This record gives sequence, structure tokens and C-alpha cells, in this order.
Amino acid sequence: MICKSLLKSRSFFRYVLFSFCDAIKSDYPFFAASIAYFTLMSIIPLFIFLFFLGMVIFQINFQDLVPKEIFNSPLKPIFLQIEQIINNSGLISGTAAVVMLWFSRGIFLSFERSFCEILGVENTAGFFYKHLVIILVIFFLWILMFVFYSAKYLIALLLPQFPLLSIASSLLVPVLLFTILVSIYYFLLPINVPMKFILKISTFVFLLLTIFEKVFVWFIFNVSKVSILYGSFAAVIIFLIWIYYSATVVLVGVGIVKAKLTFEEEIKE
Repeated sequence: MICKSLLKSRSFFRYVLFSFCDAIKSDYPFFAASIAYFTLMSIIPLFIFLFFLGMVIFQINFQDLVPKEIFNSPLKPIFLQIEQIINNSGLISGTAAVVMLWFSRGIFLSFERSFCEILGVENTAGFFYKHLVIILVIFFLWILMFVFYSAKYLIALLLPQFPLLSIASSLLVPVLLFTILVSIYYFLLPINVPMKFILKISTFVFLLLTIFEKVFVWFIFNVSKVSILYGSFAAVIIFLIWIYYSATVVLVGVGIVKAKLTFEEEIKE
């Protein structure tokens, strides 16, 4: 009732207030924890599969596949581990890539299930269709990586002649993150949401994630004593915390969709 009282008008600001209220009142922390767990279990198979495609088909070096901004994020220990696996065991075979693809589904299944629980809606898609969509999303991520690499390579070639392209180069990673957010909401939400509203949600969540990343990095390097407390396990702890709170922010976007649905139901009644 407290959260519903915030929906006094049809405005995005009211939807955001409802979402934050619902995130505190409902089980968002548990959903975010499940996403963090499945991400930890699935992200290495996911990246191995994506890197396998890029390195085999396009002969791209490992370091070129990872944007510097992302490589220097809390994900860095994961990338270093993947690089070590590839260097020690050689490039994985096509059969192993299929296995990696199967294990990497956990991230997207946890997102899809969390979305359903928050919205109180059951996904009517069958087992085959649901997993097919998730696999297509993974392939879409690979396409995004390829487009990102191609744009990065093209800008590097044209930069001496067109210095202003340095601005475009700095926008590549934000555009990639924003596109991933739009894709997550578009493909994994169990209900049909207008693209215009998805873009609005994605923009808001993108801004929140950008602010959160800056604050989180500052906190880890200047305030937190995680490395002292956990020693060699610090990288895993930092990664889990980062994924947990990032997932919470993404779920806030779903809460905005829930606010819209709740307001529309109130009007009908």
C-alpha cells in the first residue's frame, strides 16, 4: 500500500519512486543475489564461448576483444583467468564451445526468472522456446562484440585523418552497455512493453549504473579493506558485490515496468 500511494499520476518520476520503494519492500535483494551467483558460475563459460567465436572466425587477438574500460573494471580477474585458460590449454574445440554455450545460460535464466517474480507473471513460453531465445540473445551479444571491434578498428584507421573521431571512440563502450540493457529488457521481459518505454528505462538504468560504477570503484580503492580481509579471495568478493548491486539496479528497471502496470490496473478499477 505504501508503494501504491506513490502512484498518484502517470509520470516516469512516480514510477521510479514506486520502483525504489518496491525494491526495499519486496525480494529484490534475493533476486539480485541469485543473478550474482549464476553470473559467477556462468560468466567464464559465456566469455570463453564468445571469445572462441571471435578468435576462430575473425582471428581477433584476445586483448582486442575486451574494451579497456571493461577490462579494468571489477571483471578484470575473470578476463585474466580466461586468458590463462586459453594460453594453457590452447583454443577450445567447437564441441567444447557448445558445452560453454549451454552452461552460460544461467545468467539469462536467472534474469528471466527474476523478472517474472517481480512482475508476478508466469512466462508462458515452453522450455524449448525459452532456451532458444536465450541462446539467440547470447549470439546477439557476440554480434555486438564483433560490431564493437569493427567500429574500434575503423576508428583507429581513420583517427589520424579525422581527430574528432576520438569522441566517437570514447562513446563505444557506453553505447555497447546501453544496447545490452535494451536487449535484456526487450528479450527477457515476460510481457510486451513498448520499445519507447524500454528505451526510457534503459536510459535511466544506464545512468544509475554509470554513477554506481564510479562510486563503487572509489569505495573499493579508498575506503574498503576487502583486500586485507579476504586476501587472494578479494577479487571474487569484489566481483560478487559489483554484480549484486549492478543486478539490483537492473531490477529497478523492471520495478518501473511493474509501477506502470500497477498504475494502469488502478485506473481500470
